[in-house]
Amino acid sequence: MVRRKIGLLAVALLLVLGTVNRLLDFGGIGKDSQTYVTAITSFFSGENPYEHTIKSYENKDDVGGHGYAYFPGFLYLFGYLYFIALKVGINYDVLWKMCVLLFDLGTAVLIFKHLYKSNYFVAFTGALVWLFNPYLTVEYTNFNHVDPVPVFFCLLALLYLSKDSVLSAVFFTLSVIFKPFALIFLPLFLLKSKNKRAFIVACAVVFIAVSLPFLTSIDDITTYLKGSLFVHSSRVLQGRPFLFYLSYFGKIELFRIIPLVVYSSMATYFGWVLIIAGWYLLKIRNSFVLASMSAINFLIFTPVLNRTYLLWFLPIFIVASYQIAAGFKKLYLFYSFTVGYWMFCYWYLFQWKDGFHVWHP
Repeated sequence: MVRRKIGLLAVALLLVLGTVNRLLDFGGIGKDSQTYVTAITSFFSGENPYEHTIKSYENKDDVGGHGYAYFPGFLYLFGYLYFIALKVGINYDVLWKMCVLLFDLGTAVLIFKHLYKSNYFVAFTGALVWLFNPYLTVEYTNFNHVDPVPVFFCLLALLYLSKDSVLSAVFFTLSVIFKPFALIFLPLFLLKSKNKRAFIVACAVVFIAVSLPFLTSIDDITTYLKGSLFVHSSRVLQGRPFLFYLSYFGKIELFRIIPLVVYSSMATYFGWVLIIAGWYLLKIRNSFVLASMSAINFLIFTPVLNRTYLLWFLPIFIVASYQIAAGFKKLYLFYSFTVGYWMFCYWYLFQWKDGFHVWHP
């Protein structure tokens, strides 16, 4: 009993330290903050913010000036917070960061809670790796990202996948409406759901309910889908993609030979192939292992790899690493995989200044 209390006290202290680490970086404001404000004011003025998004993506010379290009999850959440900030007189940037912080800490709690029933030290390590992830550990990074929100819902969806098809569908759809990266796991949810019909219906109900303001006409629907989803397929090389890293420093021509749209398609659809092949050919039934296969595929092939992308699948990798280690009854595999990924990401982010130029220096 005493050991359990000490263990839980240590986790509470870890959460406090993780919170303090984030609060120290609250001062910075990312370029996306103004993007959200522009979309929010446009939406509440009766305009369709996705019209601006489509136009911004047509400007190939300004890859950093894109409009709001996601489903309306953040539009609603941050719009509500923006309204509160104006009414109460609270700094809006502090308010949305506090909201994201709660999801960030919530993700650590989910990781710990899921792994705690198997091994305390594994659970503690998992929470530690998330709370002090490479993105926040590299010194030039400020707490100005919103990715913990969709990550939290994506992790919840996977945790409930074998328990409740409806709840899993709700969490999956919520993750997608904030950022659509969870779509690379779609075949996994369709294969693993106990009640596939309930899963599909629940996804449809939540998505339609959230999308109603943008479904008033055929033109609105087209603009909505193009501005929130399809514009991503036309994005130019951005950030520091892994394959372009090899091309840039190793003089191995990859992105210059094959069109970027091929890599964009591979990032999503080959991940679907890997999940289906893992399910039917390799007889893999572990949700996190199958999700990891698709996630690794995405990270390898995507021609757009911003810093925060390395966080999207970190909780999935943590859980999958333990389940693989438990399957082989070799616990050191968990620590090797988890710490190895952390060190790789830290190394990769540490040398990241302004991404790449398309030309060689």
